[in-house]
Amino acid sequence: MTKIIFPGAWELTATNPTSELYAIYVPTTWRQVVSNLAQQRARLQGKGYRAIPVYSLDPLISGSFPQIIKTVRNGWQKGNVPWLLATETTDISDLGNLIKDWLIEEFSTLQNVESQLANLNNDDWRWEDLQTYELLHPQNKVETGNLYQAIPDYLAKEFLQDPTVSFGVDEQYQLTFYRVVSLQGAELMSWPPSEVTVTKGKETTETAYISFVLEFVLQTVPWREKPIVYHHLSIRRWLTKPLNYVPYPGVKTHIGDNRRWLDGQRKPFCFIPLIMNRYGKEVKWPQAISNLFSLNDSQLPDANNFVSNPNHNWSGVNAIPSGIQAAIAYTSKLGDPPCLAGVSPQDLSSLDRAIAARLPVQRVGEAERVMGDVFIFWPSEKPKKKIVPLLTDEDNQFIKPKKARKSEDPNHSHTPMLRPKLAAPAVFHEVENPLRTILVLWETPQCRDALITEICQLLYLSPTNIENIYEGSYGSLCIKTQHVGELTQNLEIKNFSEVRKTYQQQRPDLLTERINKITAFLPQTKELSGALIEIRPKSFISEADPKLAWRIGAVKAGYLNQHIHRISYITKAGEEKLKKSGLEPVKRAVSDLLRQFGILPDTPLINPEKDGIDIDVWLTCFYVLRRTRKTNAENIPKTVVLVIRVNPLTAKVELATPDLFHVKGWVSYPFGLAHLSDEDWDSNYYDEINEELDDEQKRNEQTKEQRLINKFVAECLQECLNTPISDHKSPRVLFMAEAQNARKMLNWLQNQNLLTNDPLKTLKQHLSQEKINRLWIVRLRVADNGEVPVAIVKDSPGSRTSGVYRWQGVCDDGERSLYLSIRKGLNTEQDILRKWQSRLDNGNRQAGKARILEIVLIHHPEIASNKLAHFVHSLRSRWPYFANDVILPLPFPFAIKAKEYAVSTKDPLESSETDDSNF
Repeated sequence: MTKIIFPGAWELTATNPTSELYAIYVPTTWRQVVSNLAQQRARLQGKGYRAIPVYSLDPLISGSFPQIIKTVRNGWQKGNVPWLLATETTDISDLGNLIKDWLIEEFSTLQNVESQLANLNNDDWRWEDLQTYELLHPQNKVETGNLYQAIPDYLAKEFLQDPTVSFGVDEQYQLTFYRVVSLQGAELMSWPPSEVTVTKGKETTETAYISFVLEFVLQTVPWREKPIVYHHLSIRRWLTKPLNYVPYPGVKTHIGDNRRWLDGQRKPFCFIPLIMNRYGKEVKWPQAISNLFSLNDSQLPDANNFVSNPNHNWSGVNAIPSGIQAAIAYTSKLGDPPCLAGVSPQDLSSLDRAIAARLPVQRVGEAERVMGDVFIFWPSEKPKKKIVPLLTDEDNQFIKPKKARKSEDPNHSHTPMLRPKLAAPAVFHEVENPLRTILVLWETPQCRDALITEICQLLYLSPTNIENIYEGSYGSLCIKTQHVGELTQNLEIKNFSEVRKTYQQQRPDLLTERINKITAFLPQTKELSGALIEIRPKSFISEADPKLAWRIGAVKAGYLNQHIHRISYITKAGEEKLKKSGLEPVKRAVSDLLRQFGILPDTPLINPEKDGIDIDVWLTCFYVLRRTRKTNAENIPKTVVLVIRVNPLTAKVELATPDLFHVKGWVSYPFGLAHLSDEDWDSNYYDEINEELDDEQKRNEQTKEQRLINKFVAECLQECLNTPISDHKSPRVLFMAEAQNARKMLNWLQNQNLLTNDPLKTLKQHLSQEKINRLWIVRLRVADNGEVPVAIVKDSPGSRTSGVYRWQGVCDDGERSLYLSIRKGLNTEQDILRKWQSRLDNGNRQAGKARILEIVLIHHPEIASNKLAHFVHSLRSRWPYFANDVILPLPFPFAIKAKEYAVSTKDPLESSETDDSNF
């Protein structure tokens, strides 16, 4: 029976729903003073003009009176643009003081900030008159833009009319939801936390506390004029034990309160996310919020006491929340939570039914599965005698091969590139491959020996009489070894009280010093080589981690490099033996080094018979990395973009950037990685992505940059179209880009432009029609930021599925469809929640998270849409360095992993809350 899935996508059915909004504009004198402060700081730090950093004000202002639905950053740059929109007014007599406190803390590196603020009048702030907007019939771009907060806000308020939802196959769990303040869609959270028992076998080990989190977001889709609403469900796992270490720059907390912080008036109970900042070893609430609370005779929990007791004043079961409650959610930096992440399909079904029953919405279309399953591209072999020689023992005699069990035979690895049968011929393939030398930098002899053993086993190598040379039936390799000395020790971070600098501020100089020592320490190499580096366990102080110094220093010395933490051994009968769990990091370290050299199995990547696709198709993808510093002739930062291409017949991987392409054309992937390390990366990039374009000059700069990048893409495509793959045929090119990553530069991929313009207009300026006819252009969108709907199997609550589905009834013209690619469960997700289980039934089973990929076929002459969508879906399982489907299809992982070399000593430490993605 053909499976049907219901996308979690909705459109309003209410009769003429409206939104009433009040606005606040930034007074002219305030805007001028703050702009001057921003420019002073820019000059002091030598970073050129910087926009007003209002993104750091957003969480403070939205938490202070939570009926705000939108802040407009251009409102601090233009007098005719409102800064803030809210659904109700509040007393704003203290707003000026809140903003002054924010400015004093934000610009603490400047002198005389308070004196510059002294003449600002708090009475300048005022509300504008009420405006009523129709949600289904916006009148202009401004009203259309407001919908992305107004419609989720409307649905959240409707949902809270009946806030208790039944979860579980027998509806045995009753959860009550409350609002969480958010400027991105609308968020609701169940409270008080639910208890989940986490067991191991029959032994109860721990009780976890979780909340379900419901989000409504408004999204556009290709070839549809009106946006639609997606819902998403997740869990938030709460800390209940003392937090011994607060990572830099702080930790996010959720503060529940039934008072408005700005004026102290009552409001419905809701949660306000707030960062508790870390200064050295101290933790503090934002000064602006602390001062605001003192003005209204209220009190946040003491920061240090709260860290020691993170479940502050939680409500009891069935109790109405009141007073200030506070909680800290687990993140990847706060340790391993007792309950596993994710919700079950049964939970999604429960919520889906609740939405359909209580909100004025109807579902948008449904999706039917197309074509069959994806075939196994690199099947493993049946067990046979080992043919892999081992390293010689002390007597220089080979250990006699023995009959291998399936679990012992490396050719049965689920990961293709961990199989010697595939890896050995690939490494020594005649296609350009500079991997001729591997340097093992070791601290423990056990790790050194384990790495050498793995290299030899994976590549069918044995030692020879020539020092450092290992040879096998496919080729030879030089494996050198060297002790790392003291260079993997932690950076010498000092206490804030000693140097008056935060850990992050000390880090760049310490990294630079260590990089110079590493570069001088490593042996000279005339050709690009590989290095495997044993590094120490992560430091308790994350800023002291020297791993980035080794990445940069080694590549400066001519070594692409992969790191491995010290591995675990057990001592038995006086002999040390590698733990089975320690073998996997060794295998991964070696294979990740091969990946950095662009090595793919020596087999065609397209199977014409099974794929139904001709072999003469270049596989290409586009990816935006990051911006460089202002160093070009026009003193304008440039965005570095990559195009990766793979020859499906020879499996040769090449890379192009605008700078490289104009000088060298396509270069080998490892050469391209080494080149990226030479760029002067802008450490402010991560802040700039949060800023709006603040003037006409910046918009013109971006438009110029878009033109240059589009021209570069067209040149890359043209060169591919001119380069035959086999038999001198005119090849096709499959060109893929990921929407969130690429749409700022390739703006013709944006949904609005797909709807109103010819998406190929830009490329047609550079390519002939004959070449355009040999292009297949596919835009992908991953399930991040709520931009792809969840999927529920029709007529089978709690079921899981996989495959590629054609989502019909979503595009306006009725002929076009979108495709939803759902990957199979991971090999590591065997112990998953059962069909009938809620997450509340079990905390130690995995959710079996199915990452959904949206596939949009923009241009595909001479191939059926179902066939091309299925081929793109199959490329998710064709990445040989992972045992399962990856999020984005081959060759995207090569592009994404290139970020390992697009790094700077001034980069802030990553602060992502989850580590559950793979490419």
